[in-house]
Amino acid sequence: MNDIISDDRQSVYEIGYLLVSSVPEEKVPTEVEAVRAIITGAGSSVIVEEAPHKQQLAYTMRRKTVAGSYEKYDTAYFGWIKFEVGSDKIEAIKKAIELYPSVLRALLISTVRENTYLGKRAQQDVVAQFGTKEVAPEVSMADSKEAVAIPATIEEMDKSIDAMVKEV
Repeated sequence: MNDIISDDRQSVYEIGYLLVSSVPEEKVPTEVEAVRAIITGAGSSVIVEEAPHKQQLAYTMRRKTVAGSYEKYDTAYFGWIKFEVGSDKIEAIKKAIELYPSVLRALLISTVRENTYLGKRAQQDVVAQFGTKEVAPEVSMADSKEAVAIPATIEEMDKSIDAMVKEV
């Protein structure tokens, strides 16, 4: 019985990428479609994605050109794509995206299918819902359907322990 077991399990991944800021803004959707084509061309299915938006980088990034000099970037377009693909194809996808000329950097992680993003969009939803930029109001205990234990003082815990302990 020499059965060959292939590793064709479907796993969920997310890739965050930075497109170089030298790409004109009107050409960004074309570049995103090219990155997306690399992912879908490997037989994956896109779950969710966010279109890139230009943002200031935390530090200046350098990329070596074909001529041997360095291009420096202080801003870039950041976007991400969450997708599902067989784990045997993920290395080829990662390598192809990293080698794509407009991609400055890319980070690939294994993740879950559920939506886990709670960044700026979630903050905007709070502003839209409550009409303020202040911190969202805390949910009161009365609104919660689950009973939440209130921390007890040391004296209350001692009394509770004494009530449970019976002398024989």
